[in-house]
Amino acid sequence: MLSKIKSAFFIAAAVSIFLVPLKTDALGFIDAPQSVPLDQIFITPQGANSYVEGNNVIITEKKKSQIGSIFSTEQNKINLTEDFYSEMYIYLDGDADGVAFVMHNEPSKLINFSGLVGNGLSIYGEYMIAGMTDKVGGKRLKNSFAIEFDTYHNNDSYDSGLDSNGKRGHVAYTFPDKASTYQYRLPSTTITGINHFGLQYPSFKMGDGQWRLLKLDWKAWDATNTGKLTYQYGDLDPVTASISKDTFGTDNVYWGFTGSTGALTEKAVVAFKSVPGLVNYTENVEFMNAEGQKIQSTVQDSEVTVHYTGMYHGGKQNMLDPVLSFELDKNQVYQEGTFLLNGTAVNPTYINNVLQIPLGKDLSTTDDEVNVEFKVKDTKLTTDAKLTMKAIATAKNIISEKPASYNVMYDIEAPLGIGKLTFIDSNDVKAITEATDYRPFLFYYEDDNTPNDKITITLKPGQDIETAVSSIGPSEFVLTLTDKSGNARDVTIPIFVKDQSVVKSSKYIISGKDVEVAAKDYPKTEAALLALLREQGALKLWQYDDISVTALKNSQLTFSLGNLAKPPELAEAGIYEVIAAYGAGSTKVEKPLNLTVIQSFATVTISFVDEKNQSIMDDFSFEAPVAERIDLTKNQQLLEKLNAVKGLNYLKDSGPPDETNLLVIPEGVSRKYTFKGTLFIESAPNTIDFGDQKVSGQNKTFNDPNYDQHLVIWDNRATLGTWKITLKQSENFSIPGSKDHQLPDALRYQTADEEKVISTESQEVFRSNHQASGKYDISEETWGPKKQGLRFNAPVGSVKQVGKYETTLTWQIEEAY
Repeated sequence: MLSKIKSAFFIAAAVSIFLVPLKTDALGFIDAPQSVPLDQIFITPQGANSYVEGNNVIITEKKKSQIGSIFSTEQNKINLTEDFYSEMYIYLDGDADGVAFVMHNEPSKLINFSGLVGNGLSIYGEYMIAGMTDKVGGKRLKNSFAIEFDTYHNNDSYDSGLDSNGKRGHVAYTFPDKASTYQYRLPSTTITGINHFGLQYPSFKMGDGQWRLLKLDWKAWDATNTGKLTYQYGDLDPVTASISKDTFGTDNVYWGFTGSTGALTEKAVVAFKSVPGLVNYTENVEFMNAEGQKIQSTVQDSEVTVHYTGMYHGGKQNMLDPVLSFELDKNQVYQEGTFLLNGTAVNPTYINNVLQIPLGKDLSTTDDEVNVEFKVKDTKLTTDAKLTMKAIATAKNIISEKPASYNVMYDIEAPLGIGKLTFIDSNDVKAITEATDYRPFLFYYEDDNTPNDKITITLKPGQDIETAVSSIGPSEFVLTLTDKSGNARDVTIPIFVKDQSVVKSSKYIISGKDVEVAAKDYPKTEAALLALLREQGALKLWQYDDISVTALKNSQLTFSLGNLAKPPELAEAGIYEVIAAYGAGSTKVEKPLNLTVIQSFATVTISFVDEKNQSIMDDFSFEAPVAERIDLTKNQQLLEKLNAVKGLNYLKDSGPPDETNLLVIPEGVSRKYTFKGTLFIESAPNTIDFGDQKVSGQNKTFNDPNYDQHLVIWDNRATLGTWKITLKQSENFSIPGSKDHQLPDALRYQTADEEKVISTESQEVFRSNHQASGKYDISEETWGPKKQGLRFNAPVGSVKQVGKYETTLTWQIEEAY
């Protein structure tokens, strides 16, 4: 008999990484402007000449034939599913051969490192592999991306086609493990050049012994598994490299630096303001006026609130012992007693126009934000000025800077203006947001110093214009008038939002909508009829002029009823025009309305169809009040009908779009539910038993097992396609609890064409040969000793141990193509 048996296998492996001791030789150069300690950040592979000394990474000494290689430890890999930003200083002193910032996924290079020295920068390949032109050979850095800072122009293939740039060097990015980085000609495997992407030729000599800042800004994988790394070196323009995930084959990569020297020498050093992925910290500075509004400019003698926010976004370490500093502009004065740290008043040190306050705690994922507010005023200004402040967050493991500025305009008088009433179509947001000239919205405007044609008129930001033009009637928005000195004043613009329901004369406005009433609810008095028109017609009345609009009571409206029956006479079903009016002479306004008298009940018909729109069962109909909205999901009789269709092995595909809010109209309503037929295994044997059998010295095959249930397929799809049955076993036939006694290849399935050995891999054993809708009993139709079905094969000598052998079978059905 058969029963279920599970097994699992585990394989473990171990890798050892050897740390090279850090060197402590004298630096022999001036330290970087700013840097943080680098404890336990890097690992130096065997075979490399790099080391960490204090806050500096020495990539190569000023010696010949150096191999520079130093990478992040396993714990300090970069997670490329998250954005990161990093800044570091690079020091190059010499003529050869430069360094490279790399990201890679070649763990073995952390243990032993060797690379092509000199022109190879310890990262590039040496040849293309014969017969595999998309593969790079040699000691290249695998699964890698690199930014090379090349200080020497090699007169060979590696700098083929590049300008020597007056021996000043170049910057570019490459993919050292990809064939697209190399130039070569078949059938030769010789590399004839390197494709330098984002190539830049600096105006300065790169090996001049100066520290220069490198900024890295990574944007994580997008929907196409492509990330973007934007880097900027010194005063060169930023460059953005698109990097696909298959470059590394992983989300977490090692990073670090390589370099090399050949016959010439060069000292290469890196110092970090922020280590990639070690601490992720962003900061922002905003300036606000006395009203709490964000500003970019103000007038002289204004008190400005500085709002600083810093946010820790995770990383390998917490942000350790941060200290905040604010270097004020020479024309800014701190206002004593205004400093707030996370909402609490504190007293920072204030020396040489620099405010400084230690945070007194680490920033971490559980305590990740810092907020600072303080006030400053400009001083000693006699003209317009731009005041710049620098915020600096200095921790043991990161240094972050954020400069921010605002303008002070010496002219303090803002323009004056009065808005002009303007009619705007309902929901026409663009009439306001995309206006090319806002002057037509103004009735009057002027400034004491700036001519009208020099006044800038803009839409005040942050307004909800969509809401302002969404409702019929009076509304408003705000324009900002700014003179040439930056003084600004907001002017409220009155508008009237209209649609087809609005009519106007030169003085009055009426809005309203058509009215519907069921015959059974028609008013019994004329007063009730007029109230119905005013209320359900949502009639509104206004008076307006050039700069304003005033609401009047709709009770002042008069009505002409035309052919409409006057109560207590009852109105027949139909559409009747009535006119609401106000005023006299040329200013009179008239608003036509349709009053529709509708019948009281209509028929709702529900159909049940398949994918081909063929009826599955009879339609279901019922009566409902006209103009009412009904929820079909609460109709018990309809639910019983839907369950009856499901009982026929159909799956609901879609229902009416207005299923829960169906409006009943006088003409009646027809809706339908669409169902799909199903293909599935209706039943399958729980046990298949070949019985107790004696195995002799001859090969034996047993072909007539007993089974407790038939193998039955159900298929009532609208389009009956071919399907197939696949079969697999969980493991070889074996005696439960004894893995030493197995019968491999013992279980077979006789198909229409061949006998297949059942294994742990799924394989087809039956394909449909009929196109009838409904049940198909495979076991009844095809199984038997002289037909198809399961077979048990016991070759001579295969049974080593007497006992009950078992396995588990899995049947699966799927469409066949």
